[in-house]
Amino acid sequence: MLFKVSCFIVLNCFRYSLLSHFIELKRENMYSYDYKREYQLGLETTILVKSYTLPDGRVIKVGTERFQAPEALFTPELIDVEGDGMADMAFRCIQEMDIDNRMTLYQHIVLSGGSTMYPGLPSRLEKEMLDRYLDVVLKGNKDGLKKLRLRIEDPPRRKHMVYLGGAVLAGIMKDSPEFWITRQEYQEEGLACLRKCGQA
Repeated sequence: MLFKVSCFIVLNCFRYSLLSHFIELKRENMYSYDYKREYQLGLETTILVKSYTLPDGRVIKVGTERFQAPEALFTPELIDVEGDGMADMAFRCIQEMDIDNRMTLYQHIVLSGGSTMYPGLPSRLEKEMLDRYLDVVLKGNKDGLKKLRLRIEDPPRRKHMVYLGGAVLAGIMKDSPEFWITRQEYQEEGLACLRKCGQA
């Protein structure tokens, strides 16, 4: 039994170590600007290639992977995922809202989460949102873009914004037991305890 526990601990430490190195590789090397231009540059030159030292001392070179991995956020088909990319989802979501609210929503698009930290992602999202608005709403009439005040907010702490928001909400609701599910309630009722929150 002790051997199984030791193996479990070692494997989890190994996974954590690999994950932390991947996160470092992602943070230091990946970006999301103009995919077509970067792809062409990657085919024609080696200017995009960077070296990264693995924990065991080996050095790997990353080139087109630096922008191809983040591209999946905009083009999920690259990783065999059906569905809209980030720009399409945001655009469709706003367009499905009441027409009186759309302009306000276009002015307050807030990025959050670690994958929004890629250099170039906010400007890339803005460009793609403008392109969709021009094509779908304005039907190519560029004069109409003057009225659209698109604003992508990319706060520096956006990597942890979801956690921070949850922490604020938890602080506000701490004295309201109807917003909490106790461990005992979950163990006794399972998912049925979500009815308490109006979710089941």
